[in-house]
Amino acid sequence: MIPVLGVPTLIRYDLLQRMLETIDEPVGQIVLVDNGGSCPEPVGTWVIHLPSNLGVAAAWNLVIKATPHAPWWLLVNDDVTFGPGDLASLAEAMTDLAPQLVTLSGFAAFALNRGAVERVGFFDENFHPAYDEDCDYEYRCTLAEVPIVKLPSHVQHERSATVRDPRLESYNGRTHPENTAYFRRKWGGAQRGGEVYRTPFDQGGSVAEWCLSIDRLDDLAWETTALEPIGETR
Repeated sequence: MIPVLGVPTLIRYDLLQRMLETIDEPVGQIVLVDNGGSCPEPVGTWVIHLPSNLGVAAAWNLVIKATPHAPWWLLVNDDVTFGPGDLASLAEAMTDLAPQLVTLSGFAAFALNRGAVERVGFFDENFHPAYDEDCDYEYRCTLAEVPIVKLPSHVQHERSATVRDPRLESYNGRTHPENTAYFRRKWGGAQRGGEVYRTPFDQGGSVAEWCLSIDRLDDLAWETTALEPIGETR
């Protein structure tokens, strides 16, 4: 059984519905973080409607914070589909004991347990609204000696389906480089191999430490409130 399945969504409610239809394992609670603010509420889900785009990292954190008693959480993109047995394999692989992060399709579909959150911390919300938050957490897991287990799966992922929308491409074209620059400042080099620092900004302390900049969130915000979503859920 999957204790909690959490999904950030923005405008691709059609893909969200498709993903929900491929769930073939019991789930205790499905939590949808609606960054677009107009997602209909599918049966059996808990939808958190937001007035603006909170971003991926903050949405993942919100799922965890909203269900603090869960032993572990499955966090997925709305543009994935699960193959038969993928979720059963994940449930079998997860443990409530030692810290771990288990992936079905990179950070498009991954699970982490309470021990991982305790040791690595929450996702850094300064990566806003999307991209490089996964590279940051992956490196932090490495530094904190939290294993990342990659399971074979039949997950299909329409990579960057949301930001390929022409209405969002220009926003992402501005914010993605800003997130990459923030990663380099934080870790002294490029993602997945170029990192130099062993602590954030080479200042000592825990890998879990980050301080949210409200000015950064304001500067990198996407204006999505006027966008019509694609598709509906039921």
